[in-house]
Amino acid sequence: MSAESQPILKHPRLAALHALWRQRRAGAQVPAAEALNPAELRLWLGNLLLIDVVKGADFVYRYYGQVLADAFGTDMVGQSIGQLPAEQRDILFAEYDQVRGGRRPSARIYTADFEGRLETWERLVLPLSDDGESVSKLLVAAYRLEPAAQVTALPPRG
Repeated sequence: MSAESQPILKHPRLAALHALWRQRRAGAQVPAAEALNPAELRLWLGNLLLIDVVKGADFVYRYYGQVLADAFGTDMVGQSIGQLPAEQRDILFAEYDQVRGGRRPSARIYTADFEGRLETWERLVLPLSDDGESVSKLLVAAYRLEPAAQVTALPPRG
């Protein structure tokens, strides 16, 4: 995704968060972390993660929304992604490192097993900066996508 392209987001709240992030960029490639007022983020709080990008290539959870803590069965505040199971850690590290290095948002849809139930989620990772140059924080939002409605074909008349 180029710096000016927009990800195609299915969930309207993710699209709205991306629009806010773009607005707060104010001509920069990455908005300042302080440009996002926590009061503005109320709509998304339960579905947000705020991650500190730590020198030495680590990512530490600073905020972990309650909806996500409930869905994933844990609150990771203060913990590194290095403490996650290897497969999950590797996927997240690659995604977060790409956003950090490229200084561009990333979005994806994934399906995972949640204690025997398959669920599909959409997530958006947005870079933030403390110094105007390097990515120092990641703002991540994730929403469960509802399955598409099943359409039953009517039998032909006749």
